[in-house]
Amino acid sequence: MSTENAAPSSGSAEHSSNIPAPAPPPFPATAAAPTAFLDPPIPAAPPPDDSPSAPQPPPDSSADQENSADRTSRRAPERQHLERHDDHTIPGLTIEQHFDRNDGQNIGLQIVQAINRLRGDLLPPDWIAQRLATFIRPDDEQEALHTILVRDHVLVLHAPDSVGRYTAALAALHPTVGDNIRQVRREPGEPFSVEGLEGEKTGWILDLRDEGDRLPSGVGLALLEDAPHLKQAGSYLTVLTATGTWRNAGRGADTLAYPLPIPDPSDVLRAHLENVAPPVKADRWLAESDITEGIAGRPPAEVAAWARAIREAESLDPHEELSFDELADEVVQAAEDWRTQLLDWHTEQQDSAHRNYLLAAAVLDGAPVETVYDAAQSLAKALGETPKPRRGQQGLGVIALTHAIEADLSDEDTVCFPRTGYAEAVVDYFWADRPHLVQEFTSWTADQTGNKNLPENVAHQLADRVTGWALKYMRAKRGKRATNLLRQIAGQWSQSLPEQARDLLTVAALDTEAGRRVRDVYLDWARNSDQETPPRLKTALARACERLADVYPTMMLLRLTELAAHTDSEDVTGAVGHALTVLWDQPKKRQDIQDQLADWSGNQGPGRRTAAHHAFLHLAARTGKGGAPVLLATAHEDNAQAVWQTARWRGLLQDSRSLPGPLLQRALSIWMDAALALPDLQDLVLTTLQHAVYQPQTDTVYAADRYLALSHLLFAWAPVQSQHPASDREELRDQLLLALRRADPAAPAPEGHAAND
Repeated sequence: MSTENAAPSSGSAEHSSNIPAPAPPPFPATAAAPTAFLDPPIPAAPPPDDSPSAPQPPPDSSADQENSADRTSRRAPERQHLERHDDHTIPGLTIEQHFDRNDGQNIGLQIVQAINRLRGDLLPPDWIAQRLATFIRPDDEQEALHTILVRDHVLVLHAPDSVGRYTAALAALHPTVGDNIRQVRREPGEPFSVEGLEGEKTGWILDLRDEGDRLPSGVGLALLEDAPHLKQAGSYLTVLTATGTWRNAGRGADTLAYPLPIPDPSDVLRAHLENVAPPVKADRWLAESDITEGIAGRPPAEVAAWARAIREAESLDPHEELSFDELADEVVQAAEDWRTQLLDWHTEQQDSAHRNYLLAAAVLDGAPVETVYDAAQSLAKALGETPKPRRGQQGLGVIALTHAIEADLSDEDTVCFPRTGYAEAVVDYFWADRPHLVQEFTSWTADQTGNKNLPENVAHQLADRVTGWALKYMRAKRGKRATNLLRQIAGQWSQSLPEQARDLLTVAALDTEAGRRVRDVYLDWARNSDQETPPRLKTALARACERLADVYPTMMLLRLTELAAHTDSEDVTGAVGHALTVLWDQPKKRQDIQDQLADWSGNQGPGRRTAAHHAFLHLAARTGKGGAPVLLATAHEDNAQAVWQTARWRGLLQDSRSLPGPLLQRALSIWMDAALALPDLQDLVLTTLQHAVYQPQTDTVYAADRYLALSHLLFAWAPVQSQHPASDREELRDQLLLALRRADPAAPAPEGHAAND
């Protein structure tokens, strides 16, 4: 079965948890051995889901006490300010993955987890158990899923967005294979076959939810044909897709499919309240009409958001200072992003000084009040205002301003909002209310991550929140506006916060909804000149591509080679060279690189061929211990690799006029230096370069282009000296040139060796 040229549906709203995840994940080539994509497991990631986010594990008692004390502060100015604690994680597992409301989650950790999942690592058993704890379906439905899977070893789950297909797949697989569940690995555009899905009692999840309408027809029949292989291997496959997509692609295979309905939202809410530690009693919430009316008809992912709002509301009111009606109203407002409340406030507050103070406080949530006060002034300037200088006691002070925005001042003099999810709602309101100022606001926000007056924890959280806002914007928008915003933030951070710039570019490419568009625009950026795409941004992009190559090797190799081909910056070429070396050092990636560069080198189009030449030049110029080229480290034992290197050098010499001379000269000089200094490598280097010009039994005519190109490079490495005797360099140069003249098929035969008639 092939899913080549598949692309996600533009209208996909899948994966409400917004964990970074590309679509679809990489998959082994046809007939690939399973060990080719089963790396030793390291802390793996929860996969993206259109079902509710996994529950939070119970924090340790000390952390729980600290958080409880902090949360109490949000109800009154005299209490302690609530600090964000990263208590939603356990080693190797992030439970809540909400980019639009990050709650202190570490973007770098989420990237590692997403990449681990996409590599085909085992899904974490604890995470599987937590997901299943909130999976609520009728018994007859669960039995139907189990029956199809056991009978055919293939189960196709199709449904609209956000119904819970991923968790349903876990629930179907788990009774049969236990925790031995992996996600299928497939790079977008690769052919698909189940022949690599080996392993007795192994469950596989093939996520095709983002293929959209481009999923090829005949997929269903191909799955039917593949079912016997899965039975023979003792493995089980679940396939996730949209109902409309399956209707076109699954004809003739209806026996494999199950249309997953939306479960009862009341049951889902109860499960997310009572089956998550610490449990929250659901009865009083389900008896509240505003709650039941609010969740009616909603898919599980949205009901889970209501459950999170209920949990946070209860945690912010531990002493029951609010009546239950007031608490329920707060939950409803939070679920609606406080839009009515904020509309009323903005209508009443016409003074932009108040609005800027509110927005600054929301962006810098948890920052000292004096920092928020100064930030409101800089925000006004960033948005095009000319605020009047406030000397002495002119204007409102921080107490009055904080009161005006209906926030609190803690004992530590930090601004905090006593409402569930209010800070993020303020930012959301601005994005919706002032679309013409999004670029200016985002630029200002990105600059604030480097604000020296911010506490370190607030600054780190702000960088993650800015990343979340950028992703949210890209999911909601189409065209250049979305990717221009990404470029703007990454460009700013590439100068002041290069690590955050790399993380932003990485997580954007992994995003389920926007990832494909992002990866496409990266190719455009890579092909731009240094004037169009600044070198600092290209350097950050090269570093992001290095990480992404773990799951998108072909895609990222192309972007790295294009970066190398369209820059004059040593920083960019250094980052590209390092990325290629890192990939080359991984045996599983090495063959991919060899195959890809060989394919591109034979391409009739000059673009791919030039990209292949640049990639090889960067690899050829990298050295390891003792100055030996990294490419020669295993060439002694691997004849196929030696042949591959000879072919790549041959292409370089043939197209030398279109390549950057300094880079070509540097690579040749490094190889000749190694041949001179390391006797064990001398024969290999000389033979490789000789055969790059004249291949025995193959070349029958004089190869002027290749011969002259190598001669010029050799004389640049070892110029003719007037003094005698000749230097070691000159002798080695002449040794290779003599071998080339002897190998020239057009040269006259040596004396005493008449040519055959």
